[in-house]
Amino acid sequence: MTEKKLYSIQLDSEIKAALDKHQNVSGSRSYKDAIANLLGIDTPQSKIKKTTGIYKEHSGPTAAIIDAAILRCWEHEATRWQEQKAYFRGNHAVVSSIDKTRAEIINAVKEALGRTYSSGTTWMSLYPLWFKESLEAYVDNRLQALKAKGFIDNSNVYTRTSALDSAGVWTMISNVIETKEWDLLRLVSEEIKPHKQLNIPDLLRPRE
Repeated sequence: MTEKKLYSIQLDSEIKAALDKHQNVSGSRSYKDAIANLLGIDTPQSKIKKTTGIYKEHSGPTAAIIDAAILRCWEHEATRWQEQKAYFRGNHAVVSSIDKTRAEIINAVKEALGRTYSSGTTWMSLYPLWFKESLEAYVDNRLQALKAKGFIDNSNVYTRTSALDSAGVWTMISNVIETKEWDLLRLVSEEIKPHKQLNIPDLLRPRE
């Protein structure tokens, strides 16, 4: 069996701290496994975890709240496409891909969790330690989960030259989410008030 060639990389203190957080949240045993998790690459450890069901317990908002915030990053462009499709009766509404960077997605999730509801609470104030220490790593995990369900992808980025750059750009096809599903995502984001007992199952069925 041919051994894989190994390469050394250098990290600055900020990137190392972020990778440490992701390694902790994802339960990765090494930096190599943590980076593989970010890139959506299966490792022997990740395959074991999938079969045994051993995962680090999540201590923040229910996944559905984070998923809704992530998917709504594409809402404006996707709903514009749906409006054009309705106006032209589908004849001139060309399906397109919409790119969002990881930084854009992280900022959008932070903004959503910092939104004050009529109760005077925010998701951020409900889980302050998680928000500070684990949010970014958990968003990375949810991006991978949404990729596995067919909503978004980071595999076909034509404007990037390296794997690490490509991993930071996520794409959604403009017609992957239906109008009524966007309504549901808005409802979850805007009307469900923050509380710790909330446990929502998957919001949307996986794409086929």
